[in-house]
Amino acid sequence: MTRLEKDFSLKKHNTFHLDVHAKFFVEVHSKEDLIEALNIPEARENKIFILGDGANVLFKSDFNGLIIKNSIKGIRTIEENDDHVILEVGSGVDWHELVTYTVNNNLQGIENLAFIPGTVGAAPVQNIAAYGQELAETFETLTAISIETGEEKVFTKEECEFKYRDSIFKGELKDKYFITQVRLKLSKHFKGVDTTYHSRYESLESELQSIATLPYKLKDIYNAVISIRKKKLPQVEEIGTIGSTFANPFITQEQLKELQKIVPHVQFYPINKMLYPKMDDPALIGLEVVKVPAGWLLEEMGYKGVRDGNVGTFPRHALCVVAYDGARGEEVYAFTEKMRGDFKKKYGITLKYEVNVI
Repeated sequence: MTRLEKDFSLKKHNTFHLDVHAKFFVEVHSKEDLIEALNIPEARENKIFILGDGANVLFKSDFNGLIIKNSIKGIRTIEENDDHVILEVGSGVDWHELVTYTVNNNLQGIENLAFIPGTVGAAPVQNIAAYGQELAETFETLTAISIETGEEKVFTKEECEFKYRDSIFKGELKDKYFITQVRLKLSKHFKGVDTTYHSRYESLESELQSIATLPYKLKDIYNAVISIRKKKLPQVEEIGTIGSTFANPFITQEQLKELQKIVPHVQFYPINKMLYPKMDDPALIGLEVVKVPAGWLLEEMGYKGVRDGNVGTFPRHALCVVAYDGARGEEVYAFTEKMRGDFKKKYGITLKYEVNVI
């Protein structure tokens, strides 16, 4: 039986640690709980927002509607042969806990996505990607329930319309479905390490060299990714943050030429895959659209480690907005909007939020 809460504090349910309240709040632990929650009068009469770990949401103010908190757990093998395993995972499972589970069971496919905050259900919505790997590479299907009708539907990879950190659930189907289960196909055989990821500041290869010895093992990749993320990103246990606030912009060659007049040494990459070639790589020749690093461009503007009242950017990463004790949602939003305005004025490019602004 689901329990409806009123005027519920979300401070412990968003990683900015903002003390905002929901008009109504209910937590669901199963598909049956969800169906029950969708049929209560408060669900039919109010706007609904699905909340996982709150690691990808900025509440500008109190939420005047119903929050449905996803706590659907469970990890089980539904198919296995000599080569691979298909795992069915509850959408409320912590993503990093899932990655840890796969690595501890010698299953390869999502180890580069270690230490990303949030739930499994949020992973396909964002098509999470990091260090040369993205969710779509191992994704099989997901099951979701229509918020409007309560009907259950299985989505294939093609139906999810995955793109770089994007899916149909961020566009056409935004806020229309509640994802209950996700299925991933993982390899039982270690296929070596792809160390091509690099940036101006770091590389997976150099991190591996500093913490492990050849031949590298699956656990080594996992540990290297965690080490990189801990070094450069704020930790939600220590400070309010949602990590990277904006997505890396996609720009045309014409825009790139204009940008290079302002910052001649800006890096740029292909947009279709999680590729990070060196600047003299033939893969960069002839691209009509490229992506550029928002964090580096913000740093060039002096946005690394700045603070304005109770809000600022992390000292080691300009793309990470942080909220200090006492910060209010409207303060955080005003700060991020100022960043976007300054970015547009400087580079002529509009930053897009990578997070849900509510």
